[in-house]
Amino acid sequence: MMVATNPNQSLSSPAVDPRRLWYAPNRRIRTEAASRDALEVAEKVARAAPPTPQPDEHALFVALHTCAFRAARRARGRKIPMAERHTWAKRWEDIRAYIVEQNLGLIYSMIKRVGPRQLDEDDLLSEAMLALTRAVDRFDPWRGYKFSTYACNVIARALMRRGKQESHYRRLFPVQHNLFYEPSIGVPDWESELYVERLRHVLDRNLGELTGLETTILTHRFPDEPGSRLTFREIGDAIGLSKERVRQIQNVALDKLREVLDADPILQ
Repeated sequence: MMVATNPNQSLSSPAVDPRRLWYAPNRRIRTEAASRDALEVAEKVARAAPPTPQPDEHALFVALHTCAFRAARRARGRKIPMAERHTWAKRWEDIRAYIVEQNLGLIYSMIKRVGPRQLDEDDLLSEAMLALTRAVDRFDPWRGYKFSTYACNVIARALMRRGKQESHYRRLFPVQHNLFYEPSIGVPDWESELYVERLRHVLDRNLGELTGLETTILTHRFPDEPGSRLTFREIGDAIGLSKERVRQIQNVALDKLREVLDADPILQ
């Protein structure tokens, strides 16, 4: 697979913009006491080693929203330094990553229960991982229900939605189960050939605005020679990321390409 690359693009994942972090509009995260509690939680998460007692679920999410508020807020009467905002954003990232790690079991549970059969294991894990991350970002701990209940619902909907999308694509384009492919032998389908042509157009001109890291991962996941395809772990070891993070980046990149193709007037 040939993907257009931009030499000026960084191969490292972009930092979180602290001004764009979402937080629940709850007045309890606006107090100085909440900030102190969030700092304590962040320090515990950073240590994350027994016998240090780890915070409970509610405390984790309150701290997560407090960090997001401190990173994104605009104080009246004074300008908050970006360095301070980035510090709070880093604490938010650490707590977020900890919550995701603590709930990875939900991914495998939901894949076993509702995972579409037409998707392979890597695609299922990618979609479920993204859904879990979104659930962490949007969970409101003051609603009164457990995170596991909310996250399972989000993951199940994401998997079923992805399964429907895959079924739709397979009906329209009866080719190999791969976003980067040649039409199957014996399938002279002009719609399939047109789809492949438009995909190449998107890749050559980088209309999906893929980053250098996304391009690198897709190139190794969908090479010109199928036998040289690397696993998530192999790619992660090569570029210094976990296999879960590689899955997440791949899924984001594929979503970018699908959005461009869905909006392509020639394919309508």
